[in-house]
This record gives sequence, C-alpha cells and structure tokens, in this order.
Amino acid sequence: MNDNCPRCPRENVQPAAEHDSGTEVSHLYRCDRCGHVWSTNRDVRFYGEAA
Repeated sequence: MNDNCPRCPRENVQPAAEHDSGTEVSHLYRCDRCGHVWSTNRDVRFYGEAA
C-alpha cells in the first residue's frame, strides 16, 4: 500500500519494507523527495487485501 509523505507534498510513496504478522501489516516508508522516514501499522481485519 502506498502512502503520502506527511512532511512534503510527495504522493504515492512506495514502502521500503513490509512486515506481516497475520493480523497487522507494518510498512516502513522513506520519501525520495525530502528523506522523511515514517511507518504505518494497519489492521488487516479493516483494510483486507489493501493493507
């Protein structure tokens, strides 16, 4: 799942890493425009295959 950078206007940043625990998917992002790094955790029960 792509995300938008929370620090600059860059959209559709691809994950640099992913971890799937079965109930939660974690993504690590790094913006190629400003270098900002952030992570997300999504519950697969709510996001389904889009997580």
